[in-house]
Amino acid sequence: LLWSFTVSCRFLPCRVIFMSLFRRSINSSFRSSNESETPERTAGVSRRQLLVGMVASAGGLSVLGTALASPLAQAAQPANGPLPPLPAWHDPKASHPLLGSILVAEGNRRLSPAALVDWSQAHSMVLLGEHHDNPDHHQLERWLIDALVARRQLGGVALEMLDTTQDAALSLANRTSLAVAGLPDDELQQLLAWNARWPFTDYAPLLRGALDSGAPLAAASLSAAQLEASMAPGQSPLALPEAVLRLQREALDEGHCGLLGAERLDAMLRAQLARDQQMAERLEGLAADGATSLLVCGSGHARRDIGVPRWLDGSTLSVALMPVAWDDAGQPLTHLTDYLPESAGAAPAYDLVWFTPATAPVADACEGLRETMQTTVS
Repeated sequence: LLWSFTVSCRFLPCRVIFMSLFRRSINSSFRSSNESETPERTAGVSRRQLLVGMVASAGGLSVLGTALASPLAQAAQPANGPLPPLPAWHDPKASHPLLGSILVAEGNRRLSPAALVDWSQAHSMVLLGEHHDNPDHHQLERWLIDALVARRQLGGVALEMLDTTQDAALSLANRTSLAVAGLPDDELQQLLAWNARWPFTDYAPLLRGALDSGAPLAAASLSAAQLEASMAPGQSPLALPEAVLRLQREALDEGHCGLLGAERLDAMLRAQLARDQQMAERLEGLAADGATSLLVCGSGHARRDIGVPRWLDGSTLSVALMPVAWDDAGQPLTHLTDYLPESAGAAPAYDLVWFTPATAPVADACEGLRETMQTTVS
């Protein structure tokens, strides 16, 4: 049985999953051999079914994927189970009047974390706009994943950190999600062909949370080749309101410290809009009746006025994970208007704002970017 599976499982990611499962199966068998004659089960599937399912599938793993699909994974959860506890801030000394507050952008009223989950359940798609280097943002994203799983509501998770070159790896991972979720970090990175640009330890809890639930993971980003094609000159501009294009340009220019020339800025604008469209398409592809799917992305992509929601037709909720801030005199900024960007329309750029600790500022981020751009040009 084992020999026949390893013969049919010729590719490395498949072997990684199998050997990890086989080691765990042998260890579990040894521990339980003198305890009970009842076969042990993994998420409702016996070890025998697990291994037979591997061999029976034409590709080596498709039957296993069926056995471990999301209905089995989420059926074990109560329909309205207790929400997980909120994670502690990375900096236990963090302090600010708005810290931990969740504010409704239109009306400036507060929500509890439980109410945020209720709001999420009322929408088929939720966008979580993060600051990529903020560890508290990653913790809150995992918390919302777990909260939706507790409510049996998670429809899927799309990540900006995954791109279309990883689609095949994600297909395999989704078919074997419960098994894959238990892989060590190095094996999971290898299986997903993880892009080292994104620190794996930042996003591993999100990946494992989705895989543990059985909800599908999706790559939300374009590949480098697709981005390069979108930036090629001679393309017709998208028919978007001037206010949208202006705010996109300003955000890109500010984010690159004013170092982009006009031609390069226009190229990056085309790439940004192409990425927003791709993220919208991938998030919409996860949408399912009675479930809520999540997109984890940068805060600019999550904006209702100029980001991904512009390309979505369904029911969406945009949540900004927002670091608290102080003015030049060292006084805490406590008004929501201090944090919301100018909007291209009458409505605010986000639906909800969830305040978190700030990360330590980089001494001179623009100088580092300037050196990087000079190296690239030379």
